[in-house]
Amino acid sequence: MGRYAMIVTATGLVDNVIVYDGVSPFMAPAGIELRLADDNAEPGGTWNGSEFVRAPAVVPTRLRVLLSEGPAEQTWDSETEKMVDRPPEDVAAEKAELLALLHEELGASQYSTLTSEEMNRMLKLERE
Repeated sequence: MGRYAMIVTATGLVDNVIVYDGVSPFMAPAGIELRLADDNAEPGGTWNGSEFVRAPAVVPTRLRVLLSEGPAEQTWDSETEKMVDRPPEDVAAEKAELLALLHEELGASQYSTLTSEEMNRMLKLERE
């Protein structure tokens, strides 16, 4: 058994990596090439004709961090080992920052890249 990359023939994009014995009958979907994978083969990466190239690491933006983690109304206090309320002005400042970042993202291009959930979050923040 070995790891095989499923590569989109037209683009070289690695669509998936599977475990395959290399001999059993297997029909790859149209437009997909099967190639023995190395450690660099991963979905989102590419095959450049001679080697696999990993996808670039994505560094989360402040907007993405705030959308996933906050604005948090509580924080962990390592001294007391308990969750404690954050100062209201800190929470309000993060909400204002998130709202500003959502507006910036919305106006950054002709077409919105915000999901409906993110748009609803922005509207909720505007109402607060």
